[in-house]
Amino acid sequence: MGQIAIRSATKSDLTSLYYVAIKTGNSGTDATGMFRNDDMIGEVYVGPYVTLAPDTSFALVEDDIPVGYGLCVLNTDSFQRTAHESWWPRLQEKYSALIAYAESEWLIQEIFNPTPSPKSILKDYPSHGHIDLLPHVQGQGWGRRIMETMEACLCKLGSPGFHLRVSAQNERGLGFYAALGYHEIARRDDEVVVGKRFNYE
Repeated sequence: MGQIAIRSATKSDLTSLYYVAIKTGNSGTDATGMFRNDDMIGEVYVGPYVTLAPDTSFALVEDDIPVGYGLCVLNTDSFQRTAHESWWPRLQEKYSALIAYAESEWLIQEIFNPTPSPKSILKDYPSHGHIDLLPHVQGQGWGRRIMETMEACLCKLGSPGFHLRVSAQNERGLGFYAALGYHEIARRDDEVVVGKRFNYE
C-alpha cells in the first residue's frame, strides 16, 4: 500500500472518483455493470459536488490517486438550486435518449428528476454529503478521518448540522454513521437520513 492522505478533490480527479463511485455503488459493494455505463453513478453522486462545491470536497488518495472521497456542501438548498441550473441540464442532454427509461431505472430517474433532501430537516441540518472508500482502504480509520475532515470544514463555515442519505440496505454504512454520533432524522422509501448537530459551546 502506498502513501495515503486526504486532500481537496479537483475536477482532474473525476475519472478516479467515478471509479470509486461504481466500485461502491451497490449499497457499498461493487456496482460494475449494473447501469447503462459505469460513469453514470459518478456523474450523479460525485460530479456535481466536485464541480460546484470544490471547497468542501475531499479525496482520499494513495500516492495521489483517489481511492475514496468525502463530498459535502454547506447549504443543501442552495446547492440543489445551483445543480438544477448548471449541472443537471448538461447531464440530461447527454442522456436525452434514455428519458423513456426514467420511470423504470432509478439512476436515470435521478438524472431527470433528482431527489432532493427532505425539506423538513434543512433548518437544523442544512449541510449534507456522502463518503465512499475502495475496499482495500476500508477498516483502517480513514472513513472516520474523512468524516472528521468534512465536519471540521463545515463547522469552520458555521454549519449547525450535517446530514447524509443512506440506503436502508447499507447496514454497514448505517452502523458506521451511528458510531460517529449520527442518528436517524428521517426515513422515506428505501432511504434513511442520518444527521448530527454541531455543538459550538
